[in-house]
This record gives sequence, C-alpha cells and structure tokens, in this order.
Amino acid sequence: MTTLAICCTLFGMALGVRLRFFVLLPVLFLGTLLIVVLSFAEQLGFGQALSNIAVFAGCLQLGYLISALVRHMAGPAVVIERKEPLAVRRSVDRRL
Repeated sequence: MTTLAICCTLFGMALGVRLRFFVLLPVLFLGTLLIVVLSFAEQLGFGQALSNIAVFAGCLQLGYLISALVRHMAGPAVVIERKEPLAVRRSVDRRL
C-alpha cells in the first residue's frame, strides 16, 4: 500500500508539471480499471480493492495539486522577458 501511495503521488506530480487538469479524469478512470483487474487477479477482497482505489485516487490528486501549486508559485519568479520570439533569435545567432 505504501508503494502504491508513493508511486501515485510521484506520478501525479509528473502529470501536474507537464499536463493540464483535464488529464486527471482519464488517468483516474484507467488507473481504477487497472487496480480492479489486478485486485481480481490477486484474489483480494472487495474492501481491499476499494481501499487501493481510494489510495490511488487520493495520492494521484494530491501529487497533482502539490506540483501545480509549486509551478504556480514559482512561475512568476522564473519568467524571462523576451523581446523577440525564439525562432527569430536563433536565425540571428546563425548569421553572426
């Protein structure tokens, strides 16, 4: 259970850094299906499967929330002022 919680939190953090909020619903759905299949394969009880699903969903959302908050708080501090688009600067650098 601890391994599931740690992995789901880290996976949620990776999703929060790279993707928008709308990715959580499909990931939760697919992860829930995977946990149900694995629970039946391991012949776990219904209560154990539900607790695994609850830990998966909670830790995934918690990891996403943590990384989204960190990205939101660090975003204004990391902004670099650019006066020209990146493609224009690269073409200028090649000529020099």
